[in-house]
Amino acid sequence: MKTIRRADAGLAGNGGQFAPTARGDVVVDVSPAPPQAPGRELTLDPEVDGLATNVEASFDEDGRTVVAIGINRNQLPTSNYRVGAAPWEITDEEITDDQVDTYLETRSDDPEAFGDDLGFDGQARWNSAASTLELTHSGYEGISDQQMSAAVSGALVDFRDDLDLHQWQ
Repeated sequence: MKTIRRADAGLAGNGGQFAPTARGDVVVDVSPAPPQAPGRELTLDPEVDGLATNVEASFDEDGRTVVAIGINRNQLPTSNYRVGAAPWEITDEEITDDQVDTYLETRSDDPEAFGDDLGFDGQARWNSAASTLELTHSGYEGISDQQMSAAVSGALVDFRDDLDLHQWQ
């Protein structure tokens, strides 16, 4: 069976309306992708490096630095101090993730006070679903990446210490 083409039957083709054409009247600028995500380059102190699973820094619409720190739940200190003849003795107890989340979410109800308690110049919030501590720097934005790294590392030390000293019930 022979297939008859349009040209063989004397019919005109599509006239090029479906073919790609170059247009000189449209200018499209495509910027190259940045080599990394926008934000700051932060380096944590080795003392808290195991506590953080990842650190992402960006800027919000007001130009403030926002740092999202993924927290390794296995590294959270959840020891309970026993008050008694030897208050320096620590006994480990099973503290559930729900208890930790409830406590941290309560702290997040006042993000400025939570940030102050962590020694961070700004706000602190806990995201239970993502196990993430979010720090929003509201101080002088001329702070260098090195200074911001030290501030975030210090906040993580205070975060860990706060959980370590909390009286779990």
